[in-house]
Amino acid sequence: MNFLHWGERMQRKVSRWQTFKRFCKRNMTREWAAHFSYQVITFILSVCIVIVVADYAVNKTYAERTLKFVDGFTVTAHSGCLDTPENSMESLQAAVQSGVDIVEFDLRQSFDGTLVLSHDIVVSEASCVTLEEAFDYLLDKKVQINVDVKEVRTLSALHTMIYRYGLEDRVFLTGIGTGDVDNVRADCPGIDYYLNYSPSRVKIFFSDYQQKLLAVMQESGAVGINCNYKYACATLSNLLHDNGYKLSVWTVDSQKTMKRILVCSPDNITTKHPDRLREIINTWDA
Repeated sequence: MNFLHWGERMQRKVSRWQTFKRFCKRNMTREWAAHFSYQVITFILSVCIVIVVADYAVNKTYAERTLKFVDGFTVTAHSGCLDTPENSMESLQAAVQSGVDIVEFDLRQSFDGTLVLSHDIVVSEASCVTLEEAFDYLLDKKVQINVDVKEVRTLSALHTMIYRYGLEDRVFLTGIGTGDVDNVRADCPGIDYYLNYSPSRVKIFFSDYQQKLLAVMQESGAVGINCNYKYACATLSNLLHDNGYKLSVWTVDSQKTMKRILVCSPDNITTKHPDRLREIINTWDA
């Protein structure tokens, strides 16, 4: 009987958590528990101190460097800047009033073919600002216009509207991947565009990868690379500039990220907080 009972217990699956609880119940004394808790708390505090010190050191290093701006450096107000709804007239108005060089919005096509400002697929165009409304507002404003193309099917109609408004020297495109280049060349000729690309953060320091990247750029016909801040660095910036290309960096919204990207000397920074970026630039040496 005892043998059968022992066999049944052996067949049961005991989880690691149950095993750990049994170990603690059998072995943990008050003194041991206090010592263990002290070690855990000490470890957590040590990690926090390391993070704080590292963060301070990094920010201090940025602040000690001299800012060097490329000719024609620009700041772009991302759609939804300054706490406004994305792809709204309020966003465009806030961007213009903030004094930025460039305003950005996303472009899609509704079911009836109307070009509208939207990041996501258009379900109802009733809530969307049309491209025509956006161009009407921006026509006499002294800003460039970054159209982030979300659907290549919009390109032909976009091209027609750009030239109808006479904005061919003020509009450029982003959101263009390597697979979209042929569509841009065919349906939106004569309009500059950046290549949305995510360079390797490790391989970028090796010459063979750099040559492959330059080959991609030459094949694309783009004026430069538009990438998330995570992929931007001074090495990438210098490589592009030395070969006649530009670097535009987006989602630069936190103070630490702004400092990190500024020291890379990009051609453009896209941010939802152009006011914060301007303040950092103005007080850099203070």
